[in-house]
Amino acid sequence: MDIVVELVTVVLILGMTYALSSEGLWGAALMFFNIMFAGLIAFNFYEFLAQQLDSTGINWGFSDALCLLVPFVITLLLLRLTTETLAPSMVRYPTPLYHLGRFIFAALGSLVLGAIILLGFDCAPVHKKVFGVIDYKKKVPFGLGLERRWLAFFQHTTGLIFAQRQPDTFDPYREFGNAKAFDPRGDWLLQHQQARPYGVESVLEAEGAAAGAGGGDQNAPGGAAPGGAAPPGGPAMPGPGGARGGEPRVIAPGPGGGVVMPGGPM
Repeated sequence: MDIVVELVTVVLILGMTYALSSEGLWGAALMFFNIMFAGLIAFNFYEFLAQQLDSTGINWGFSDALCLLVPFVITLLLLRLTTETLAPSMVRYPTPLYHLGRFIFAALGSLVLGAIILLGFDCAPVHKKVFGVIDYKKKVPFGLGLERRWLAFFQHTTGLIFAQRQPDTFDPYREFGNAKAFDPRGDWLLQHQQARPYGVESVLEAEGAAAGAGGGDQNAPGGAAPGGAAPPGGPAMPGPGGARGGEPRVIAPGPGGGVVMPGGPM
């Protein structure tokens, strides 16, 4: 099943690349930037919109996926109409540059679009392993890791490029200072897998048990005592369940693709 999902993903990306390349260099470049900015806008607002949707009291379940994909599609259509209106004609380029450029921009646009579609499934109230294969460790397709790359790009834009500074912002890795960065702990995929309602695997419990089991031996040099006690002069190790202060706590999966709330300050 793994290879089927990988191959289908590649075929879809190649098909979208072929479709976008038919727009020519100018059209493919415009569509790449349209897709990228539509993704940035959708990811910037989907959490807020999902919270507003959930506040209605209706147990939607699919609020995250809905509030991510619908704004993305609407924004993409608006940007497409805007660029078509402002630049209705195809710009001519030298033939080698034309063919090279249209396939490069078409491939980039297809990869971004594929990443956002996969992240939409990650937000949806489906099985913890999407299609029975994709979990937070899986890098689709064939180790490329489209989801991780888009999340890292969006985190970079919110932390450094379009940063919103807040004096009381908590950044556990001190990478973005006091910027209100998206997913500062880098556990978006893990948290959404835990929140998906179908399947019995508890990702956070499994990770915590592994961390607790590796806490070290009292008799080992520099090792931690069972239960996560800190060795003399060393950092505190995770206790049972693997949770440290400010890290996500284990909660039962919600009815839909909602976000698991952290156990400490963000």
